[in-house]
Amino acid sequence: MNKNIIMFALGMIFAFMLSMTIACYNELTADPPEHFAIHTRALNYTDKECYTKCDIELIVFGKVLDYDKK
Repeated sequence: MNKNIIMFALGMIFAFMLSMTIACYNELTADPPEHFAIHTRALNYTDKECYTKCDIELIVFGKVLDYDKK
């Protein structure tokens, strides 16, 4: 009977570790959320001359960011 309890505990630990490994793998290989791509794209537009920094902040974030307030 003691051997059955140990085998059950080992099986539960193995199942938990396997499920956590699969969950972490899925999280790491998933596509990032769409708003991450939008915010990253905003960083690249600042080098172009057709938009000002304020225009980009209005397009991407919906408001002009005030960097002096903290």
